[in-house]
Amino acid sequence: MSGELQRASRREEVAMLASDPSTHGTHVHISPVAIHDKELRKAGSFRIEIFELCSLCGARFGIGYFGASEEPSKFVEEMEGLPGKLIEILATDHRHQRQHKERIDLDF
Repeated sequence: MSGELQRASRREEVAMLASDPSTHGTHVHISPVAIHDKELRKAGSFRIEIFELCSLCGARFGIGYFGASEEPSKFVEEMEGLPGKLIEILATDHRHQRQHKERIDLDF
């Protein structure tokens, strides 16, 4: 990635965190999300930790976080259960005959 694109990506990330009212203060809680593979390019400040496939249709999702991390060890612990949560959500989508969302919040 060129230097100009990296700077632009960092500005977007900072702008996203600054515009979120929940980020004002000393600690920023970053929630895990899953983003459909086709939408990953649009998510400039998304940090992918792992990929997971829908076992029924093969759709691929990147699981990770938006923004910067203050607690990297917490993410490693959280990551263990996230693929299972995503698989449950995707299976529910199929049972209810609905399309998968492009972005799925996994912090519930």
